[in-house]
Amino acid sequence: MARAQRHIFLSCGEASGERYGADLVSALRALDPGLRISALGGRQVADRGADLIHDAGQLGVMGFGEVLRAWPAIAAARKAVGGFLKRETPDLVVPVDFPGFNSWVAGKAHGAGLPVFWLVAPQLWAWGRWRAAGLRRKIDSLGTILPFEEKFFQELGFDVFPMGHPLMDQYGGQFPFRDSWARREAVFNDRNAPLTIGLIPGSRRQELRHLLPVFKVTAQALRGHLNPRPLRFVASVAPGMDARLVAEALGSEVDVSRDSLPALLPRLDLALVCSGTASLEAALAGVPHEVVYRTGRFDYFLARRLVKVPYIGLGNLVLDEGMVREHVQDDASPLLLTRSLLRWLSRPEARDGFFKGCERVRRSCGPAGVWRRTAEALLATLDSRAGGRAGGDAS
Repeated sequence: MARAQRHIFLSCGEASGERYGADLVSALRALDPGLRISALGGRQVADRGADLIHDAGQLGVMGFGEVLRAWPAIAAARKAVGGFLKRETPDLVVPVDFPGFNSWVAGKAHGAGLPVFWLVAPQLWAWGRWRAAGLRRKIDSLGTILPFEEKFFQELGFDVFPMGHPLMDQYGGQFPFRDSWARREAVFNDRNAPLTIGLIPGSRRQELRHLLPVFKVTAQALRGHLNPRPLRFVASVAPGMDARLVAEALGSEVDVSRDSLPALLPRLDLALVCSGTASLEAALAGVPHEVVYRTGRFDYFLARRLVKVPYIGLGNLVLDEGMVREHVQDDASPLLLTRSLLRWLSRPEARDGFFKGCERVRRSCGPAGVWRRTAEALLATLDSRAGGRAGGDAS
């Protein structure tokens, strides 16, 4: 008798979760072309071969005010996912990152008796450790990506699968880490060589609103300080972002790029980077940068009381040291950012220390092949559950 078609449901949201979900779908398809994959997600996930049950494009928000404004879209997505899980009963539910929404998905799946394999663990080590017991009850396995997370979550009683960091699939292997560093150093050492400076403002709407005006004034100040040296500013537009909004906010002297960060970063000499996944990418690519974060005053007031980590940049967190400078809230001003970027040009010893730190970050994040290993773990989970059911039926 032919084996019944197996069915996995993915829940993805935000730019990083969407990208991770798309890579996971590709890896699953390569190992099991006949697997049914359904998803809450966006175009990238659909293009790789998942059947979308609902578009997650309006769900990528953070901050209490933003969540309230996005609540109609969140409620619609919850209704779609809840109905789908009840109606289709997939063999495995896989939340990918996106903890605010996916905690609800995990609870809904667990309540329906569906197994849950959560990928990209929520950052309970940063804030909300008290949430661990509730999350542990909702999920069967937890995939971790940062080197210090495996021990942290094991001590909290989770069944942990250490994935390695997914970014190493793009930044390991053939990524031109050393070649781009050598090119960059040649530019720094020639005061007449054109400089390319990246502006990477994040992917959430509120990040754009708070950071784009700061980035624009910083770019203007840098032009004034470095004149007549030729400068090119390139703003990164994440999938799902409105390129016109970014272009209008930054002005005609800034180019807008839809290139992926692994393609864009080797061409940059310096960068301003919003805290989050992009800050780790800049470290893995070896681009000297400043980490920047601004939000609304109320959200910042709450975050100051909830978040319990010494750094916001992921590269700094991986090394547990201040490898790059961080500019938070009022410290993320055009004057301070301009001064900090200019320091990279005049301090080769600082650039050398940064390069060595980036090498350590790359080693800590593990080898490439993350999504193939993870896909194998998910399919093994399906096999073990199918075997368990068969054994139970036989008895």
